[in-house]
Parts: sequence; structure tokens; C-alpha cells
Amino acid sequence: MASPPGRFSQLRWLHNTACVFALIGSFVLIALGLAGMGSSANTWMIVVGCLAMFLAVALMTIMPILLKMESTLNRQLGELRDVHDRIGTWSKTLDTVAENTRISDAAKSLAHREQEMDAFRNAIQEDFRLEKWEAALRLADEIETRFGYKQEADALREDLDEARSANIQAKLNQAISVIEEYFKAHQWDRAQAEIDRLLQALPDDTRVLSLAERKKALRQHHKQSLLESWDEAVRRSDVDNAIDILKELDEYLSPAEAESLQTAARDVFKEKLLQLGVKFRFAVTEKRWEDALSAGLELVEEFPNARMATEVREALDTLRERARQTQDKPADAPHATA
Repeated sequence: MASPPGRFSQLRWLHNTACVFALIGSFVLIALGLAGMGSSANTWMIVVGCLAMFLAVALMTIMPILLKMESTLNRQLGELRDVHDRIGTWSKTLDTVAENTRISDAAKSLAHREQEMDAFRNAIQEDFRLEKWEAALRLADEIETRFGYKQEADALREDLDEARSANIQAKLNQAISVIEEYFKAHQWDRAQAEIDRLLQALPDDTRVLSLAERKKALRQHHKQSLLESWDEAVRRSDVDNAIDILKELDEYLSPAEAESLQTAARDVFKEKLLQLGVKFRFAVTEKRWEDALSAGLELVEEFPNARMATEVREALDTLRERARQTQDKPADAPHATA
């Protein structure tokens, strides 16, 4: 903003007039002083004339600078006022733009609301498929708190509970099927391990709680069945079957029950030892060395502390050699015929 053309015109006119008169007066004084040289008055006239000339020249130099500085300051002040006014105008414009932006963001949010809801629904379905129940529940809560869809969130949470319950029941049915197979195979320890695992996961489930009682009842029933089979095998003198049953019964019997069966078990083992001894002797008598070796090895393995086992053990090397020779005879027979 420049200074007006007439600004400080009177001051300038007075300044110029004063400077002109001061220069004229100084020239006059210097001239008079030079004309009457020799006296002190003339010397003072020259000094005063020179001083007046210096002041006039100084004023002619300083005053334009001062006026220029004042004009520059006035121009800068005007520019600052203009900038201030423009900043005020821009501030109002920016406030308007910011308000319009907020309105635009809200409009965009409303426009994309259904798209975001579809994304949430798809994410929940994916979590259902992957059995990420906690993540799906958090997304359902987000639908309620963020979008305000309480009814849909409640429906999703209900579906979540049903899906999780169905999943748990399916896994429970599978686990129970495995336990039932263990029951059929009489693998009670494995069955108990599975039952303990289910009890830890579902301690209040009635089906899980009933498994332990079922296992106990089935184990007792199988024990009773083995005892009946034992009595029947002993009654029929079915030694081999009785021994097999007795081996299986071993894990079911209490010390008192085992003691009650000791007499019968001792008789069975004696009968088994006698049968093996007879089988061994007949095989040796008939020179059926492979059968004799088989019977002898079984006798030594089943009754290692019996006196008969000691005698058979001493003859095993001879029996092995004769059994080997018997196996080699078919290969040598063609040569002998030839």
C-alpha cells in the first residue's frame, strides 16, 4: 500500500524552502566574510556560513531518507492489515470446508454402512467355519455397539451358541464312540484317559459323568464273565484256555480273590506241565525232533523253574541239531536216489 502523492507535501515545501534560504544565507555570509578578511567578525561570518551550509545539506540528505522510511513503514503496515484481513477471510473459508468435510465423511459412512455390515457378516461366517467362537462373538458385539443393530447382534449370538453347542456335541459323540470301542476291546486304561479328558473339558455334562459309572459296570461284568469262563475251563480240564483266561484275569483280581484261585490255578499249571512233558516225551520217542524242540522250548519258557525244564534245557542243543538234520534230509534225498 503506497503513500498518497500529496502526503507530507507542505512539510516537503517548508523543508525545501528552508534549505534554499539556508544555502543562500550561508553563501552570503561566506562571501561577506571573504570580502572583509582580516577581522574576527568576518571569520565568524565564514564559520557561521559554513555551518549553515552543512546543516542545509544535512537536512536535504536526512529528510528524504526519513520520509522514505516513514513511507516504507506505512506501506508495510498497510500490507500487514491486508494480510490480516485475508487470513480472516481464509479462516472462515477453511471453517466452511472443514464443516463440509465432516458432513462428507458422515455421508460416506452412511453410504458404506451396508458394505461394512456385509463385511462383518462374512467375517462372522468365516469364524463359524473355522470354529473361532470368541472372535465371532466379538464381531457380533461390534455390530451392536458400532452400528446399533442390537436385534441382529442378538440373533448372531444365538446362532453362535447353537453352532458352538452343536460342535461340542459332535465332538463329544465322536469321543464317546472312541471310548465305546475301548470298552469293547476291554482297554480300560485308555478308556479312563479319554473319560478324564472329557471330564476336564465338560465337568457338568451328564453324558460324560455317566461314562465313569458305565466303565466300572462293564469292567465288573467282564471280570465276572472271565471268572465264569475260568470255572468252566477248569471243570472241562481245558488247560490251555484256562491259562489264557487266568492271564487276562490277573489285572482284575484283588489279592484276596487271587488267593482264592491259587489252588485251582496250581492244579491247572501242573496239568499243563504234565501235558507238555508227555508231548515232549512222545515226540522224542517217535523221533519227531522239530515237534520235540517246539514242545521243549514251550516247556522251558512256561515253567523255567520246574525240574523237568532243567532236564529239557540240557537237551535243547541236541534237539536243535537233530531238527536241523531232519530239515536237510529232503534236499539230500534226490542225490541218494540218483
